[in-house]
This record gives sequence, structure tokens and C-alpha cells, in this order.
Amino acid sequence: MPVLTRGAAARLDAVSVSEDVNSLCLRESVSGRAGAVWVVRGNEDAYSGASKAQTEKPNVDHVLEVQLVENVLVRTFNAQHARCGSMATAQAGELIRQAVNATSNLNVTSSKINQAKRGPFTAAMNRLQSDKLRSISMEQLVRQGKNGWMLDGTWQRISAEVVRSYESIEDALVGSGVDALPGAEKLVEGAVEELSRQMGVLGFV
Repeated sequence: MPVLTRGAAARLDAVSVSEDVNSLCLRESVSGRAGAVWVVRGNEDAYSGASKAQTEKPNVDHVLEVQLVENVLVRTFNAQHARCGSMATAQAGELIRQAVNATSNLNVTSSKINQAKRGPFTAAMNRLQSDKLRSISMEQLVRQGKNGWMLDGTWQRISAEVVRSYESIEDALVGSGVDALPGAEKLVEGAVEELSRQMGVLGFV
């Protein structure tokens, strides 16, 4: 069973931690959805432009990283003094989980690109966790890291897809007409607002 990422779990207020903490876990196994994602993407890797046949060691990737959205959800959970195990928290987690794992937030790419993309996001998350380091754009982190080769145009395409995925997640969660509990609706709306803020800090919007 997927568990809450360590970074997000570390941010949980001590009083909030319980055996139900994984209700805040957003990751689902998506490797079996490659066929559906290829169809949605027109049999093309959105990051490289490579065709399905040209993509070596294909991986199904969350475009907007799950670790970022989990971090956002936990920040909002803490700020609202929400409770693990409550119906509102469970419903909010499920709504966000569905949006994050939808095919609109998935892409099939090569293992090489998938691994290279993860590095800058991990570095960015480490900075966001501390709340002490100055903000730095994702592109700067790519430039400073060992995967600077992505600045050949790959990172620009990744960035564009991240923004599109953020917009699709926002559309799915805000004003979607889902009959949610008031507490769940408040938690979802707060998470979307925090995600928007974090996207700005990372230089995406």
C-alpha cells in the first residue's frame, strides 16, 4: 500500500499524527495505465516529442509530482487543524488523489528523462521543507544539477506540461460540482490555493 512521502509526513504536526496518517497519501500505482496514457498523449512523449516506438524503457510519470501535492495537502491540513481519520479529511484526500492520478497528469517517457526530472523536484522539495532557504526556480535547479542536458528543450516542455497539469487539477477540484462535506471542501480549496502559491515559488506560474 502506498504511504505518505517522508517529506510530507515530516511536516505533520505531532498532535495530528495517528494510524490514519496515510489517508493523506495521494500516490497510486499508475504503471498499468501506460496504454491509456499513450492514447491520451497521441502516442507521443510530451517531454521529448518521441513516438511510442522511439521511447526507450518507458515509465509512466506523474507530470505534477505527487510529493509536491502531498506536501501542499499536509501544509493545508496543519493550517486548518484538520484531523486524520475524519470523514472530511478522507473525502478531501480522495478527491485530490483522483485529480493527481488522472491521465491528464500522467505522461509516458523514457526512464532516462523520468529519473532526470525527479532530481530537480527533489532538490526543490528539500528547499520547501526547510522554509528557510530562499526561493529558487526549478530551471535554476536544473541548470545547477547534473541533468543540465535537459535544457536542450526537454525541460521547457516538461515545465509547460507541469503548468497544464496544474490547471487540469485545479479545474477538477474547484467548482467541480462534487457534493462534498463542508470540511472536505474547505480542505480541498485550501490545498489548491497553497498549490498555486508553491507553483509560483518554484517559478512555474
